[in-house]
Amino acid sequence: MGANFQYKWVLGVVLSIVVQLLFLRDLALFYYGFCFIYLWAIIKAPIETPPVYLIIGGFALGWLLDTFYNTHGMHAFATVLVAWLRPTFFKILTPANGYDERSAISLAEMKWLWFFPYVAIMLFTHHIVLFLLESSTGSLLGLSLLKAFLSTLLGLGVFALLELFNSSK
Repeated sequence: MGANFQYKWVLGVVLSIVVQLLFLRDLALFYYGFCFIYLWAIIKAPIETPPVYLIIGGFALGWLLDTFYNTHGMHAFATVLVAWLRPTFFKILTPANGYDERSAISLAEMKWLWFFPYVAIMLFTHHIVLFLLESSTGSLLGLSLLKAFLSTLLGLGVFALLELFNSSK
């Protein structure tokens, strides 16, 4: 990874937080699907990023969202869990010939057969944990699953658009 990529990634993290807080805070799909674009920072982090940095960064991102959303640590918990599980997801989804650790996580490099399952697993894990914590009762399990599923679909659509826009440069 070159310095150019690192600068682009840091700029992308800042922009994703700004977009999340200013524009996506109150946006919902059918009142049940929510777009959490700030997860872009964890999902698109370079492959060689040490897990400890991901966990600390995930906590900082989640805590920042919790501050603005008034969610009392739910975003921080869900984001830290996804950051912690990210290496496991890589192991599960590793192609037969492996991947180059210098590769960027992108649709252009990883192709759709690897990229979309990876993003879907990351998003669904985050969303199911977040919405189960939000419901805080087993009686709302169906609603939590519906929110997680719709939010994951919305997130996949947004990430696909971002990747297509990014690869057209």
